[in-house]
Amino acid sequence: MVKVGILIPKEAQNAIFSPESKKVLENIVNVVWNEKNEQLTEEEACSLLKGCEIAVSSWRTAKPTKLVLDSCPTIKLWEHAAGTVKGFFTDDIKGRDLIIASCAPAIGKTVAEMALGELIIGLRRIIPNSQQNETISGAKPDNKLYLSVSTIGVIGASRVGRYLLKLLQPFNVRILLYDPYITKEQARELGAIKVDTLMELCEQSDAVTMHTPNTKATFHMMGEEQFKAMKDDAVFINTSRGACVDEAALIAELKKGRLFAFLDVSDPEPADLNSPIRTLPNIIYTSHLAGGPSIHIGNQVVSDIQAYLKGQKLEMQVNWDMLETMA
Repeated sequence: MVKVGILIPKEAQNAIFSPESKKVLENIVNVVWNEKNEQLTEEEACSLLKGCEIAVSSWRTAKPTKLVLDSCPTIKLWEHAAGTVKGFFTDDIKGRDLIIASCAPAIGKTVAEMALGELIIGLRRIIPNSQQNETISGAKPDNKLYLSVSTIGVIGASRVGRYLLKLLQPFNVRILLYDPYITKEQARELGAIKVDTLMELCEQSDAVTMHTPNTKATFHMMGEEQFKAMKDDAVFINTSRGACVDEAALIAELKKGRLFAFLDVSDPEPADLNSPIRTLPNIIYTSHLAGGPSIHIGNQVVSDIQAYLKGQKLEMQVNWDMLETMA
């Protein structure tokens, strides 16, 4: 039976694997669990992975370094029960018969869910209204919008972006999509209208939500020009990467009181304690809550391992060619 080593600390395992997924996994492979409530050192990781064909890592665990791979030459699949695996692609893995897989698709579901909630809350002006009600009895916002009659601008047809597009379908909302890597026909199949420029999306949208990777092409792609182009009372959401936004430009518009923002990421992260994004009344800053551990991740680990055992394609098998356009 194929041997699988789980590097994830014991307490974190419970946030990722449901009792059901653990049982399924233990029925199909020989599982060696990290029994500690702490991260293993690289040497401890080597010991746990001895004789394993599959390694399962997550946030802050050991990575597929030269020491680990040299010590455990039987490893053929490295399954990352978290998001980005960009840091794995070093000279340490070159020339090795090793599959790298990411559970970013599972994380995408929870990120899209949070973005949908923030779209509804933001457009309804629920938070400003709550603030009003601290001093004004029965105050009601005169600029609230219903999602179904709004125009939503989605930046990036990433996996998260596509999940959000799917979640938006029952609302029959008008969706604009900016992504230079897809065609108008592909956007239409996703239920959106492709726009050719980011400015066009910003000018027309009642809410703009970012779902882009952190690459050279996306660095500060939302800047002064884009934020100034957004409508008064528009909502801006970023659950992707902080570096994709020029925070100084966003703060300048927020200080005018024109926009409302939800930021789950920042640059740097966490934001400096004296940063205006922590104190401005028209911004909600959260601590990278959108895509944390969930049982969706454990479910994908199990399905990926099942696919691997059958010689089938994994949900997100990553290679060198994908690095420039992924998170």
